[in-house]
Amino acid sequence: MNRFTDYDSIARTYDQRYERNPYAGVEQALKEFIGDHPELRILEVGCGTGHWLGILRGRGLHVTGLDFSTEMLAQAQASLPSSELTRGRAEHLPYASGSFDRVFCINALHHFADKPAFLAEARHVLRPGGRLLSVGLDPHSGVDQWYVYDYFKESLEIDRQRYPSSNSLRELMSSVGFEKVVTQEVQRWTVRLPAQAILEQGRLDKTATSQLSVLTDPEYQRGMQLIRADIRRAEEKGETLFLTSDLRLYGTSGSIAEPQG
Repeated sequence: MNRFTDYDSIARTYDQRYERNPYAGVEQALKEFIGDHPELRILEVGCGTGHWLGILRGRGLHVTGLDFSTEMLAQAQASLPSSELTRGRAEHLPYASGSFDRVFCINALHHFADKPAFLAEARHVLRPGGRLLSVGLDPHSGVDQWYVYDYFKESLEIDRQRYPSSNSLRELMSSVGFEKVVTQEVQRWTVRLPAQAILEQGRLDKTATSQLSVLTDPEYQRGMQLIRADIRRAEEKGETLFLTSDLRLYGTSGSIAEPQG
């Protein structure tokens, strides 16, 4: 069963995630990926509300964004009115061969229906010497802990279907012609908070993360009932229920060979 997030419906609240979670590691990895080259042409695929485009534009870089969600693009256009934004699919990038020096996607690859097609398209639109970066979770690693996976039992298996492992992503990138493909941990989030505080902060709203938004309403409500029941049991004992997450984001990058001679 394919699970897709309706980003048109959550566009207005999407940027709350940047208020709840620090992304300093991702930002640093992105800056290192771009390098100190203000003349580069850069494409973000799955740009959403334009958060990362705004950071790069603030450095004076030439950036272009593509997303399939009309409402997410409207949010991006409102915050970055002069940006080059295009509605389109990652599997069919509407750009000529060799249009960009850098292509990146952050927390987006798992939403692309045909990941090998996207990677081939990214290679096509990159110039010789160009580079691709994808940042996301690896739920296959077995090292992460997350209360969402604990209470919403379907979410972990859904993520293992949506996200490629770091190993398989490197293999896919190599298979379409990327070289020097490497993966590194770029961000680690460790949170331990009272469950009631997590509810009050909206961290378990159905629109808070795609792991929740892709659940059916019965699946989501079942998980919420389990959490509330555990909160009540803890309170009856005079205790506080704490929820823990320990999540890692990985950056996988590769390059297109420079012409010889």
